[in-house]
Amino acid sequence: MRRGWILLVLLGSLGLAQEMAPSSLQDMGNFIKKINPASYLLYAAEAKDFVEVFEPFILDVRTTEERSRGFLPNSVHIHISQLPDRLSELPKEKDKPILVYCGSGHVSAVAAAYLRALGYKEVKNLNGGFRSWLEQNLPVQKP
Repeated sequence: MRRGWILLVLLGSLGLAQEMAPSSLQDMGNFIKKINPASYLLYAAEAKDFVEVFEPFILDVRTTEERSRGFLPNSVHIHISQLPDRLSELPKEKDKPILVYCGSGHVSAVAAAYLRALGYKEVKNLNGGFRSWLEQNLPVQKP
């Protein structure tokens, strides 16, 4: 239940919760209850290994300003607000691994849940986001 409230807070901060029908919010809440956090959260060191071993599609859902300060190598930038309109840029195969990240891991959690709801099976969220990646001194690409 706590994850459902966190999602509602995040959606509210994005201005989306008020636009969603109560049944849609309930469906999203039910979906989130089914997902085991261990199945989608990766800490920075785990994410680095995940990238090296599985060569996932890496999705950066941060703002353009945030991305201008650096990003994970080989990542594709699609701001979360543009994600529904740019799904064609994601892998066609629903079982292709995807690593999603933002600045802190909160916004990317929403994006990861959305992708899972769309049927992507191997979506992982970088716990702690880009900040945790930097704290571990992992590779960063600059524009």
